[in-house]
Amino acid sequence: MHAIVSGAGVAGLALAGRLALDGWTVEVVERATAPRASGYLIDLFGAGYDAAERLGLLPALRARAESFDELRSVDESGRVRGRLPIARVEQATAGRWLTILRPRIVEALAEALPEGVRMRWGARVEHVHDDGARAQVLLSDGERLDADLLVGADGIGSRVRQLVWGPHERYVRPVADLLAVAWIGDDPGLNADLEGMVAMQVELDRQLMVAPLGERGVTGFAVLRGVDASRARRAVQELGVLGRRAVRSARDPYVDEVAQTIVDDWVRGRAVLLGDACAAVSPVAGQGASLAIAGAERLAEELAFARHPSDVAAGLAAYERDWRPVIDREQARGRRAQAAFAPHTRIELEAQRAMWRAAALPGVAQLVARAAGGVSKAR
Repeated sequence: MHAIVSGAGVAGLALAGRLALDGWTVEVVERATAPRASGYLIDLFGAGYDAAERLGLLPALRARAESFDELRSVDESGRVRGRLPIARVEQATAGRWLTILRPRIVEALAEALPEGVRMRWGARVEHVHDDGARAQVLLSDGERLDADLLVGADGIGSRVRQLVWGPHERYVRPVADLLAVAWIGDDPGLNADLEGMVAMQVELDRQLMVAPLGERGVTGFAVLRGVDASRARRAVQELGVLGRRAVRSARDPYVDEVAQTIVDDWVRGRAVLLGDACAAVSPVAGQGASLAIAGAERLAEELAFARHPSDVAAGLAAYERDWRPVIDREQARGRRAQAAFAPHTRIELEAQRAMWRAAALPGVAQLVARAAGGVSKAR
């Protein structure tokens, strides 16, 4: 059996690797000419952590993970207002959790790809013909491919979804007028001042998190409400001391609206959607990469023994039937989480600050961790 996977991100590479282990041949088509270097810190836990363990990826991911001592809440002057020892988060998740840059996950997945996976960099899907038994694909470089399965794992702006399902606007739903900004930069001074800690600031309609990387690097992630992309840098600077220092090293930041993808049917003929192409929960839900890995494993499991077109159809139907309720639940949680990431009212803001003041108390760590970045219960 042969699959074409559009998208060399977390979902696409996780699926390609697992399918190849099950005897499929796979071509991964990626419009970028190389893996994207930009990205942000994510927490890998829950279903994604479990799937990574079953796929044998945990050693490589742990070797690339970041380590922090404490999460600190600061105000606009830079004063510390609350502290959450990372050890408490580890206890709350039974140790089944790690923090890692998204590009490092992609790197680990790419290195683990077995024989049977062919990477096609610098090409994208231009046309799809599906006769119900096979998918024929025309690439931007002029080559035509034929496969038993076409997978759109190409993100929230999925090209496969656009070609097979319809225009982007039908399926992408902004979340509360929020904008996400992420960057990786080089700032030895700020790196040293952070002292191995993650700094977090929450204000009305704003949140900023800044963390050290290695000996010189810094990564930042901001959620801004009601801010145009052209004003993102200024909005971060206006947060105060932390914001002004954090953006000094920002180069080519990732800037995009916080959105979810809502797709009525994930399967059409021999095409299927995976990851953010059909199930984006938004950055404020804190589980995008975890769900991408777990969803890829679920799809691969349903296709593991496919030897006939009817087997593929049955596997695709089972994948959507079983995985959709998980995504529906996490998307609902993501919509609720927007108030924690960018509180819009004084009551919401004061609730956040009260939570941080109580962060050192036993039993509060898990609640604070969920509000701070999506680290929640172990599953």
